[in-house]
Amino acid sequence: MSEQAQFVAAAAAAAAALVAEMTKDGWAAARDVVARAFRRGGEQMEEQQLARLDADQREAQTTERSVLLDRWQRRLLTLVEDYPEALLKLPRDLGHVRVTPRGSGLVGSAGVSRGA
Repeated sequence: MSEQAQFVAAAAAAAAALVAEMTKDGWAAARDVVARAFRRGGEQMEEQQLARLDADQREAQTTERSVLLDRWQRRLLTLVEDYPEALLKLPRDLGHVRVTPRGSGLVGSAGVSRGA
């Protein structure tokens, strides 16, 4: 498989995992995984993409899943074209996002802790 095909496959897997988490309890952990990936492009890129992500998450119940998948696959593919290392582990990290109770907060298995 060519490098570009690997990037496209990784972006598709990451987008699918991300969109699936938009309506679940693991959303905060998934959001943090994506933030780390976009942080490679600097603070402005991270803030811009997180604003888009938050807007899409708010509309996830009323927006066609295919629209969100396409949108986030394109955004993640653009990211990996500039920062290939960012997406190589993103599908794996998003695939491991689960929220479990721990003390007074919630912990995602991707290593992200959030207060309840």
